[in-house]
Amino acid sequence: QQSDTGNRDAAMRTYDQAISELPSGPQAELLVSRARWRHLHDDHPGAAADLLSAAQRADAITEATEAGRSRRAVRDLTEELSRHELARQSLESALPALPGWAKDELPPETIDRFNGWLSTRSWPERETYIQQTYSLLTVPEGRAALDLTRALYPETTGLSDLAAVLDAAHERGIDQVLEELREDNARSDLVEEWLATPTWPEDLEFLSRHPRLTDDPLVRELLTAQSDAPASRQHLAILLLTDRLPASDVYDAITDPTTAVDTAMEFIDQGQPDALLPLLLASPALTQLPFVTPYLFAVHTVFSAPPPAESPRSEAASDADVPSPADLIEQASAEGSEVQRGAGAARLRRLAQRHPEHAATLLQLATALTTAASAPQSETASDAG
Repeated sequence: QQSDTGNRDAAMRTYDQAISELPSGPQAELLVSRARWRHLHDDHPGAAADLLSAAQRADAITEATEAGRSRRAVRDLTEELSRHELARQSLESALPALPGWAKDELPPETIDRFNGWLSTRSWPERETYIQQTYSLLTVPEGRAALDLTRALYPETTGLSDLAAVLDAAHERGIDQVLEELREDNARSDLVEEWLATPTWPEDLEFLSRHPRLTDDPLVRELLTAQSDAPASRQHLAILLLTDRLPASDVYDAITDPTTAVDTAMEFIDQGQPDALLPLLLASPALTQLPFVTPYLFAVHTVFSAPPPAESPRSEAASDADVPSPADLIEQASAEGSEVQRGAGAARLRRLAQRHPEHAATLLQLATALTTAASAPQSETASDAG
C-alpha cells in the first residue's frame, strides 16, 4: 500500500513537472482532466486541489478563445463535483478561492437573454432589444450576470459590445447613447452602400448625392478603421483627394491612367507631394507604369521620411526591404525616355525650391535622373515625365 502511494505521488510530481513547462491554457485543461480522474478514483481532496490550480491558470489566460474553453471546463467540473456528496465536502474548502466565473450561479434564462442580443442582425433589432431589456440589464444582478457570462465566453465579442453600451448609458444616459448609435449605424450603412456601387460613374453619383460622405469627419475615421480592406482604403483616398480637387476630377484620375499621371505631376509642380499617396491608392494604375511608378514612389518616399537633419538614421541605414529614393530614381531613369527624364528632373528641382528642408535629396535625385546611363526608350503616348 505504501509502495502504491509512493508511486502515485511520484507520478503526480512528474506530471506537475511536465505540465509546468506548458502555457497556461494547456496546463488548465490537463489539470481539469487529472482532477476528474482523481474524482473518479475517490481522491476528492486531490480533485479539489487540481480544480483550484486549473482555475488559477485559466484566470491568467489572455487569449480569448483559449481562456473561454479552459474556464468553461473548470466550471463544468465544479458543477460535477458539487453534485457528488463526498466530493462536495472537499470542494467546499476550495470554493472561497475559486474565481466567480467558476462557481457563481448563472440561470438558464440569463443565457437565453444574452443569446437574444447575440442573435440580433441589424441596428433596429439591437435598439429594440436594449429598450426591452435595459431595466433588467442595469440592476446589479443583471450587470453581474453579464460580467459573469463575459468571463466565461470572452471570445464572444458581442457581449463586450453590449457591456460598452451599458457603460456609456451609465455615463451619458440611455437616450443620448441610443441616438449616438443610430447616427453611427446610419453612417456605417451609408459607407457600406457607397462601397457597394458597381461602377465608377455610380460611385461618383452616390458621392455627389450624399455630401455627408465628404463633410462628416467620422466617415474618414470609419474608413480608416476598415483600411485593411482595399475598397475602404481606396475610398478613403478618394475623400482625401476631394480636399484638393473637384470630385469629378478625382474620378477622372481613377478611370483614366493618363489623367492620373497628369494629376500626379501637377501635384508635384504645385509642391503637394503629400497628395501622391492618396492618388496612388485611389488610382492603382499608377502603380504599374514604367518610369512613372518608381518616379512617384521616389518623391513620396523622400517626403514620408524625416528631413535629413532630423533623421537619426542615414539613407543607407534605412529598412533594406524598402527601396530608397535613389534606387527608385535609378529604376525610373532606366525605364524612362529622355523627355521623361528631363521633365522629371526639372520637376524635382522646382520641388526643391518649394521644400528647402528636402532640397539636398531632391537635387541629388534630379542629377541622378539626367546623368544615369540608360538604353534608348520609346516615348509613351503621354509626356508622363
